[in-house]
Amino acid sequence: MTAAADQWPVLVVAAVPFALGALNPWLVGRMGTRLAPATATVLLTCLALTVALATGLLLCLAAVIALAEAPFMSGLHHWSPTALRAILPLPPAVWDVSGVVAVLLLASAAVHLLRVVRQARHASMAAASLPSLGGDLALLEDDAAIAYAYPGRHRRIVVSTGMLKRLSAAQRRALLAHEDSHLRHHHHRYVHLGRLAAAANPLLIPVSRAIDLAVERWADESAAQEVGDRKTVARAVAVAALASAARPAPGGSLGGARNDVGRRVDLLLRPPARQVLAWVLIAATIVVCWTATGFAIEHLHMLMEHAEA
Repeated sequence: MTAAADQWPVLVVAAVPFALGALNPWLVGRMGTRLAPATATVLLTCLALTVALATGLLLCLAAVIALAEAPFMSGLHHWSPTALRAILPLPPAVWDVSGVVAVLLLASAAVHLLRVVRQARHASMAAASLPSLGGDLALLEDDAAIAYAYPGRHRRIVVSTGMLKRLSAAQRRALLAHEDSHLRHHHHRYVHLGRLAAAANPLLIPVSRAIDLAVERWADESAAQEVGDRKTVARAVAVAALASAARPAPGGSLGGARNDVGRRVDLLLRPPARQVLAWVLIAATIVVCWTATGFAIEHLHMLMEHAEA
């Protein structure tokens, strides 16, 4: 069996997912908007889940190593704490801290998941109580500017009379096409997965925000295809955002009219050239993260078996 000094390369490989998590803000900031919105949404969601799962697995494994040195655990599983200390170059405190962090992040993800489930239940009840004008559209008699979509079983596109008064006929069509795209493409799933990943690993908060932007761009592009005029959609986005600034969308809904409005308008008026490099970099990051995690877990598992023998 190799000495403790020989384990440093393995620990360096195990640090790769954490390094990629730290580099994600730069990666998504530079590359996220250079992809088609639908592609960006899927790739960024996969990236967020990959880094969250990889770092979570490694932290949990570190917690197991910390427990292996505890007298009651080492006696139960016949692990040798002395053999582990001889093999692993890091002090026990590092593994203990990793275990605490793993527990805290798991608790954060669980709390977030419970909150999402509760909001989804309330949103479903609210959507079911709204009158339908035919299909998924529900009109509110309200002078305030309101526009959002309730996904799920009782899905609804909720628009107020106040919002419709502020928009031209073409802009109304763009707004409704935008909200309909949210429902047809199940954008809430990507948003929830990205936010769950961020709850499990705070380094992924920028990625979660990039997913929010990507789904809004996806809906903007769908509206542009429906209306056939990108400038009309850009104006509708800007007018809706300004008009609804004082009324936040309810929990459990997709109401992103105020999500990076300036950037969305700019991308509608001047869509960026698609770059294959952006797709390759994000996909390669996902592959490298899983490869490093698999190698590190397998090797550290072998060390645990050695300590048990």
